[in-house]
Amino acid sequence: MSSDTGYGQYCPLAMASEMLGNKWTMLVIRELLDGSTRFNDIGRGLPLASRSLLARRLRELEQNGLVEHSAGTRGKSGKYRLTAAGEALSSVVRAMAIWGQEWIDEEPSLRNIDVRFLMWDMRRNVHPAEFLPDPFTVQFIFSDAPEGLKDHWLVFKRDDVDLCYVDPGKEIDVYVETDLRTMTRVWMGWCRLQDALKEDKISITGQDKYVSRTLDWLGLSGLSKVSKQLKHIRVGGNSTV
Repeated sequence: MSSDTGYGQYCPLAMASEMLGNKWTMLVIRELLDGSTRFNDIGRGLPLASRSLLARRLRELEQNGLVEHSAGTRGKSGKYRLTAAGEALSSVVRAMAIWGQEWIDEEPSLRNIDVRFLMWDMRRNVHPAEFLPDPFTVQFIFSDAPEGLKDHWLVFKRDDVDLCYVDPGKEIDVYVETDLRTMTRVWMGWCRLQDALKEDKISITGQDKYVSRTLDWLGLSGLSKVSKQLKHIRVGGNSTV
């Protein structure tokens, strides 16, 4: 690899940075670690990445021995899986995410919230609790989301949770009405749900036996328990102190 495209160093950190440092690469690995195996599902976790760019990143990861691809049969799409080397990045991805949660101020994250990623992240982390009916349907209504993306539905089933962008035609058990900033702050543990409810920043309505136990089925992001530290980090050229 020439000095124009690489660091020109034998240092393992330099070599790893060359392999993993392209935009979207670590997030593709995150999606695979979180259980996505099909191209479209990986893309749902990276809604701002074009399909051609995503295909290129997956191809690069395959060429570097971090991902293996099995072709689909009878018109079905193939599957992507991490190799042992790719799986070994789990601790690296987790450590980077924890560092970001601890040291990067929340404000840069709240400037441009993609509701599609927020809902996809929620979909794979919610809890299909035993006390819920089958199915259990929650409609999320975001007052400030772009037109066409204001309403989303999570349909809880015993063995899966579906994310719908159009009305699935099922009886709604719980309605959650809020704005993207509030939902993100609650989801990431930056604001307690009880505080958001008390300040009328979020409304949760439906049968009390489900509404009163919202945190039992909604849960929170896996990083929600990581405490914020004093920040002196710059993101995108702007101080976040």
